[in-house]
Amino acid sequence: MPSDAEAHKHHLCSDTAPCQVHNNCSGKHVGFLTLNQKLGAGTEYVEVDHPVQIAVRDAFEDVTDGTSPGYGIDGCSAPNFATTVHGLARGVAQFAKPGGGVRGQAQQRLVSAMMAYPELVAGEGKACTDLMRAGKGSFAIKTGAEGVYIGIVPGQGLGFALKVQDGTTRAAECATAALLVRLGLLDADHPTVRRFVNAPILNRRDINTGIMRPVGLI
Repeated sequence: MPSDAEAHKHHLCSDTAPCQVHNNCSGKHVGFLTLNQKLGAGTEYVEVDHPVQIAVRDAFEDVTDGTSPGYGIDGCSAPNFATTVHGLARGVAQFAKPGGGVRGQAQQRLVSAMMAYPELVAGEGKACTDLMRAGKGSFAIKTGAEGVYIGIVPGQGLGFALKVQDGTTRAAECATAALLVRLGLLDADHPTVRRFVNAPILNRRDINTGIMRPVGLI
């Protein structure tokens, strides 16, 4: 079911059950299916030895500039190829300063689309969407599973990646917002930034139990 309150309510009242098209990775799978149509390959496109995933791995290794040592299976059943945090940052940096050719054009289109439609990157109330709106088209960011975050800053030709060791999303959101401030892309006093940086941690009775603070970033 959708986590967005309005979408959740709409779906409950639609008298239909959620299915795979409602998964938050459904857009990625549309890309897989589009490539699969071009390749004319079999239907099991999430298998790691399928031509689609072989092409994905080849592109992934190319942009991260390293051989992937393995993979894990995503919540949406697709293989996620492993790399280092440095490799991930190196990969997203290419999107900040694309080269020529078809890949460069695709990278530029993707980043432009993310910055133009931040609500389609994550959704209402989500850190990705709200921080990108606050940045007014100066960067693109995207959360990942288990405390991963990436950022793309075309104006500086810069990409960054981070991984929170304990896998918590709230820590990754705090660190990402702090990095955006440090890079001069957002003001530390912006209301959206203050939701994530030095933000109070409230319990279910709204009692302040602590603070989410970035150490050594801002």
